[in-house]
Amino acid sequence: MESLTLSQKIYLLGIHPKKGGIISPAYTAMDYCILGALFLELYQLKKIKIINKRIVLIDGKTDNELYRFILEKIGRSEKSRRISHWVNKFYFSLKYIRSVTQHQLAQKKIIVMEQKRFLFFTWNTPYIYDKQFVTKLLTEVEKQILQNPSSETEIFLLSFVKPAGLMRRIFPEREKRRQAGKRLTRLMNTNPVSIAVADSIAVAKAVTQSISTVSASHNSVT
Repeated sequence: MESLTLSQKIYLLGIHPKKGGIISPAYTAMDYCILGALFLELYQLKKIKIINKRIVLIDGKTDNELYRFILEKIGRSEKSRRISHWVNKFYFSLKYIRSVTQHQLAQKKIIVMEQKRFLFFTWNTPYIYDKQFVTKLLTEVEKQILQNPSSETEIFLLSFVKPAGLMRRIFPEREKRRQAGKRLTRLMNTNPVSIAVADSIAVAKAVTQSISTVSASHNSVT
């Protein structure tokens, strides 16, 4: 299977399988979730640390366009700031971040972008191109939820399933969705045996809680 980043997987899972565009449960929070996922990618790459819900820059060097864009902004701050501060700070950059993510997935030939027009307005809509790939990804995520995640990357992905509004996409059947929701809640709230797993969950919760709070705040204003 084609290797995707955390943010790319989250965006891909949010695309409507038939109509294209982002599914309605994921529409309002998706851009924030992409940003939050990028923070976790940078954390895994040891470019940043997340301490007491604050982002601390470690290494600002990277060839990745989105990583560089985020790290340069963080690097201009004279002190470490809370995750919620940076989510707000990137509010006007969410469209750019989304467009780069779309371009990356289109380059991998997993999605295609189609231009839509209504009167004088035009916009680009994502459609799933590699349906088999997405089916495999959905199966993998479902398996991770119903069993136990075996890596930090899986924990990070599962932590975004609810904030990104992906439960109905992954579990169309109501009863199965209800059971999976309970498992996810237990995973993120139960004290795990492994210290490494506990640290991963703590970091994931810090990021997802921040983006959920800021997203809800902006949506209530708009």
